[in-house]
Amino acid sequence: MASSKELIEKIKEKKELSGIDSTLIKEILESYLKKYKISPSNLAKKEEKVIIKEIRAKLRDNVGQYQTSAKNRIKLLEQNKLDELLKTHSSTSERLDFYPQLRKIIETLKPNSILDLGCGLNPLALASKKINYFASDINNSDLIIVKIFFEKNNLQGKTFVYNLRNPSKNLPTADLCLLLKTIDTLGEKNHNLTAHLLEKINCRYFLISFSTKLISGKKMNQPRRVWFESLLKRKSLKYKTFKSSNEIFYLIKNQ
Repeated sequence: MASSKELIEKIKEKKELSGIDSTLIKEILESYLKKYKISPSNLAKKEEKVIIKEIRAKLRDNVGQYQTSAKNRIKLLEQNKLDELLKTHSSTSERLDFYPQLRKIIETLKPNSILDLGCGLNPLALASKKINYFASDINNSDLIIVKIFFEKNNLQGKTFVYNLRNPSKNLPTADLCLLLKTIDTLGEKNHNLTAHLLEKINCRYFLISFSTKLISGKKMNQPRRVWFESLLKRKSLKYKTFKSSNEIFYLIKNQ
């Protein structure tokens, strides 16, 4: 027999998941239990192991991070080995060669402030002294690295935990909002959540990206997100697209 709280604690025993905000784990766990009509108080040991394994897999889909210890990451940061540090996170690792071009595109928008939701380690590649950078994620382990990076380089930056699946708190106003490979992690209700986020976030531009690869690593036949483009059309939002080797980006004018 186990309570939801005990299950969450066991799920977080994996080092690479220990920094994830417990509210997100609770939300995913409760959704799973409800879907399969499972009561945590009546679990056999075998069932408990299966549930823990399933929830960890879902969390890894959300977090997308390699198993690199916090100690090793901080050491890389102290040594200013930023490229190696960016490789410790799956999304930033895949984006590594494209960051210089992405920076140039962002510079053309002349933002004074950036709100980066589901930031991972993006700020290490995109932050500058000219920009006030608000970095948010559900993984506190990434935010610790980002915060140290901001302080080490005297950058105007703030970090905060934010669960995009439950966007109840107000978000900072910014010139540019980044949602890079984040929408697809929101689960089955991501279409409605995306519509809500587009309304809730106060910014001049959105830069939103999606993966163009399947989980198997193969290229998608149709990488454009038709549902997303339809949503933008309904909201009368103008956009243009561009691609990297593994992402499609939507640059959206919001105001």
